[in-house]
Amino acid sequence: MPEDGKTQRGTWMLECAACTDIGLVRSRNEDALCVDAERGWLLLADGMGGHSSGDLASALVVNYVLDQLLDTAEKKRGSRRPDYAGTLATSVVDINAVIRSAGRLSDAANSMGSTFVGAVLSPGELSYVYVGDSRLYLLRDGTLTQLSRDHTLVQEFVDAGQLTVEMAQNHPYRGLLTRGVGVHDEVEPDTGICALLSGDRLLLCTDGLTDMVDEHEIARLLGMPARADEVAGSLIDAANSAGGRDNVSVIVAWFDELAQHDDD
Repeated sequence: MPEDGKTQRGTWMLECAACTDIGLVRSRNEDALCVDAERGWLLLADGMGGHSSGDLASALVVNYVLDQLLDTAEKKRGSRRPDYAGTLATSVVDINAVIRSAGRLSDAANSMGSTFVGAVLSPGELSYVYVGDSRLYLLRDGTLTQLSRDHTLVQEFVDAGQLTVEMAQNHPYRGLLTRGVGVHDEVEPDTGICALLSGDRLLLCTDGLTDMVDEHEIARLLGMPARADEVAGSLIDAANSAGGRDNVSVIVAWFDELAQHDDD
């Protein structure tokens, strides 16, 4: 079931919803996600398939990042702009070592790993951090833009001109990550800042969505004139209708500028 929320910030209203589903093939859900509508925090992780305890790895990432954001909020109480973006990036670097150690203890022959994408929203601005192939999209005026960039071998082939985007979509190695939390001794998350306009819509999602549903359909569903929980549920349904080969998780969010009324 979708988790949703609304919160008002001055003349802006943030609406967001999160939804996850095991899909039609997998025996367990290795995704983890969290939304805090009041603070504008959106966190999503995908435990890596083929690795032991992927569900534990994704939960560790999301819970640790959330704890660090809460700690930053508490320490910076009264500050006008806590450095949440910096906290996101630092948290991913710190939890990497924890997951590496936990993986060695749980199964000496394997390791634990997870993707991660996190966003902090405020009226007019989005800060984000990501590692792996879970994605962050921005829908503006009907145009869908991928703000993140997949940390995969196939994406490197695309960047080098060795594959087209269309070829990459169905490449057998499209899920082979070059970066992930807990995969190597060190991890380097990518970060970004983007201006937000009234009407912009955001989507954080695992590859359980993007491997099953093309971006034209994602844009159509994300742009539906519906509540956030309905949009999130429609995206999940689309992935499962296409075969549901993986767990699928989505977070959708947008700010609406409230109309101002003249009391005179």
